[in-house]
Amino acid sequence: MSLKEKIQSEKSELLQNKRPYESAAFVIFGVLMIQQIFFLLRAIFQFMQKGNTFFNSANITNIANNQGFFNRIVSIDFTSWLYVLLAIAALVFYYFLIYVLVWNYCNKRGYAKWTWTLIVVFAPYMFFAPAYIWYVIYVFRPYIFRFMKKGYVEFKSFNPDKKFEEETDSYEYE
Repeated sequence: MSLKEKIQSEKSELLQNKRPYESAAFVIFGVLMIQQIFFLLRAIFQFMQKGNTFFNSANITNIANNQGFFNRIVSIDFTSWLYVLLAIAALVFYYFLIYVLVWNYCNKRGYAKWTWTLIVVFAPYMFFAPAYIWYVIYVFRPYIFRFMKKGYVEFKSFNPDKKFEEETDSYEYE
């Protein structure tokens, strides 16, 4: 299937409105991705100007959705093109892995691919948790939801008048 056919099939799938949250996730992912690319290109153009370092041209601390490893690689030596290009290569490799491990996996199994991709890529910066935590939640979601359901069922069946064996004392107080 060519790239144009893939884009057409993705567009028709999003427009069918079977899952409105998928369309919303696609739009949010697109906006955040465009924002990230814009600020990275802006920083690179300012870095080309004489006397600028990548750190002061990118203003890394103010780019909310920039990947943490990108900032760490650039911060090794933010005056060198080598580390800027290495960070960009790492960013491209990261998005390739996201495509293979999250988007493509969800696409093959019929899961909400845009929603999970959005959560794994940008949720760490929205909810202040590392990306691997969101990936672990993504991978172990059936077990997590099963555990939550069991807790919910036990909570609904709780009777405050019934004493558990662990709560009864072996002797009575006077």
